Amino acid sequence: MATAAPPTLQARLPPPKQLLELRSREDIYFLHPGYDSHNTLLSLPRVDSTTSTYGVHHRTALLACQIIAGNAFTNSYLAFDKAGQQRVQVPLDDILIDRQYYFIVEASKLYPIVPSFQDWEFPHGRIPDWWPSIITASLSTIDCGITNAGYAVEEAHIVPKEEGVWYRDNEMKKYGVDPSDIDNRANILPLRKNIHYSFDARWFVIIPRIVTTNSSLQPSPQYVTHIISPNAAELWPTYHTTLVGSLYTKSYAYLFARFAWAILHRIKLFVIAGRRRHVIRISRDEAGNIEYKTEYCTGTELENLYGSGGSKAATPLYPRKRKSGRGSTAHDEVIFAESSGDSDIDMEDTDSLWEVMSNSSERGSNRRQESSEETAPGTKVQLAPDIEADLRAALRKSMLQQQEADSED
Repeated sequence: MATAAPPTLQARLPPPKQLLELRSREDIYFLHPGYDSHNTLLSLPRVDSTTSTYGVHHRTALLACQIIAGNAFTNSYLAFDKAGQQRVQVPLDDILIDRQYYFIVEASKLYPIVPSFQDWEFPHGRIPDWWPSIITASLSTIDCGITNAGYAVEEAHIVPKEEGVWYRDNEMKKYGVDPSDIDNRANILPLRKNIHYSFDARWFVIIPRIVTTNSSLQPSPQYVTHIISPNAAELWPTYHTTLVGSLYTKSYAYLFARFAWAILHRIKLFVIAGRRRHVIRISRDEAGNIEYKTEYCTGTELENLYGSGGSKAATPLYPRKRKSGRGSTAHDEVIFAESSGDSDIDMEDTDSLWEVMSNSSERGSNRRQESSEETAPGTKVQLAPDIEADLRAALRKSMLQQQEADSED
């Protein structure tokens, strides 16, 4: 008797590549009224939809500008003109759709700005009321707090671990769960590896928005993701305004600091544009006491402090592999390390540059592991210094020219 042929297996195709629509939209620009050129403080992608177009959540954009201006929460607003006479009338929970806005601080046209996260003072007792504590805490430490995945999950720090000095200086332990150091549970969010990478690359933040959920049609403030980089274009259709779980009650303070950490990195181009700036900087006396002082710094001073290799330069993170034991692959994990140099360009381009360096590092690491079992964990391969410097210089020049052209428009 003839044997029936086995059924033909139908292979599943990979999901289709998503159209990177977000990258095709022009950013919205927020300008400083105290400067006639090179005055773009911040740009944000159009990630929030209206009935006819895309823009950005007004309250979120305003908060970003307020933090840049040294926590100017009560005396600031957005306007269409430099003098601040044409005040934006869009409700705070609605969407901004115009090309550019001026950020106005009342009675201070040339208001100072905070040039880096390390110079920013946490506003204890002054966080805006709409940024609430987390009433219903979801304490799962197993599944990803954003994707709900139970695999490839890592512990992500909300206030980044490398900001330990800032954490100590700003007494952030008061929001922690015992022990209240930077590794405390309220400062940890379980995230799937790819989401962890995007979080540490400053592609998105976590903010409160007035939303409805499947369990409640009554609008209420909930913590959701908010994308701030066009490099998250593939994440945007699925993971913009996604509810975030696995948060502790006092995680709200760490999320506020994380928001500032991500936003203040995006003003680096404004800081190192070669222009004299009015800034707020941290100062320490011989006894270690801290004071935040306003001062004017020249373009050269700011470049030396916050440009490539400067003491306050913000560095993106990139992943490299670390093994828990020699010859073992069972416990490989991805860690996020600071790069050895700094990018002189905007965040949207630093993402791409450091991704290239990251891939180069990982490929080099794999080759070394194949050739020698004595490879030290955490060894990194980097671009040659002269090549890296040339890349940064070229990218910076291009971005400065573009920003100047945008400002003149």
